[in-house]
Amino acid sequence: MRLIPKEDVFICSAARTPVGRFDGKLAAFSAVDLGAIAIRAAVERAGVDPARIEAVTMGNVVHAGLGMGPAKAAAVQAGLPEQVVARCVDAVCGSALDAVMSTVEAILAGSMRVGVAGGMESRSTAPYLLGPKFTRKVGDYEKGKRARMKRAGAYRWALDGNEPEQLKGLEIKDSVAYDGLFWPPERKFMREYALLFAKRQGYSVEQINRYAEQSHRKARLATENGWFAAEMAACGDASTDDLAPEEKLAAMLAECADDPAGAYNASVPADGAAAVVLASAPAVKELGLQPMARVAGCARVHCPAPEFLAAPVAAAHEIAEALRAAGRPDDFPIIEANEAFGVQLPFFEASFPGATINPHGGAVALGHPLGAAGARLLTTLLYAMRRYGQPRGLVTLCFGGGGAVAVALEG
Repeated sequence: MRLIPKEDVFICSAARTPVGRFDGKLAAFSAVDLGAIAIRAAVERAGVDPARIEAVTMGNVVHAGLGMGPAKAAAVQAGLPEQVVARCVDAVCGSALDAVMSTVEAILAGSMRVGVAGGMESRSTAPYLLGPKFTRKVGDYEKGKRARMKRAGAYRWALDGNEPEQLKGLEIKDSVAYDGLFWPPERKFMREYALLFAKRQGYSVEQINRYAEQSHRKARLATENGWFAAEMAACGDASTDDLAPEEKLAAMLAECADDPAGAYNASVPADGAAAVVLASAPAVKELGLQPMARVAGCARVHCPAPEFLAAPVAAAHEIAEALRAAGRPDDFPIIEANEAFGVQLPFFEASFPGATINPHGGAVALGHPLGAAGARLLTTLLYAMRRYGQPRGLVTLCFGGGGAVAVALEG
């Protein structure tokens, strides 16, 4: 599935929040709060009247507990009028880029002229999921029977008696781990596929850790030099990414001495949001907007779940092939490729020879806000293209269950 626009679609602004670690700098913000901050910043940076935004499409993976219509809630909280069309997209880690691709398609179809696309996620505020039935027999409670509950408010419930005994028989799931990292048809976590990928590619733990070290080093350097500052929208007092302290990194590395997909060399779910404003060429002219880049192409590919880590390269090749067929430049001097796992980094380097990949580090160092990941990458790419004077760039990232989304830009 690929799209090479025959008419110009521009990105007129981009903004992201810091990326926060679990119970870190952004722990007090819900996904909706973070989404609202990113949307507001993107609209303000574009210099467009909020009333001219026709639709908001936001990626989000863990919806439980966010309340009704989280995309609409984030849009209204950001100061957009309540008449704005808003919707959420769930394509796991590809959600935010899928939101961008959907917005590009809508603009090309003529159903909108100016829209916001992005993503939002909060690992820190994601709920635990309490199963409705007992998964094992405990005391007087039979396996398969429903828990005994009583009302405790308009939308709240509490266990009705024998709470400790009932809790022992009920299943409690981590919503992020189950909805964002686990593939139910094969009952496997994405980490298990990463271990198979490393073995199949012949990558050693030492090799993977060297690439992971580069990601941590580049992210720290970018933070210390303020290279992320222009793309950032502060969340209260938090205006920088929540990087692991160096002493903690050393401990993480020691723990991952024999693990090709551990805390040091793989991304972890995180808190964050990002958004971009997209507009048609006539809207850009009419509203006096200043584009950051033009969307050169989009692609989405699917594959078997065990092959998902190679899918970002396949999505990039889909775009390049379509650009060649259209007689357009098909090389990407700078690439933001999501580091879901460090095992992908040597694979990306071999697959994109000559390109600068993740010049400011990636998700191994920064963390991985599931539904916002693609928009975070896109925002970072746009500002990196400007910083390094690159005329073209590419964002590509895999998603759980098997697939990837990619977006190509021309400055």
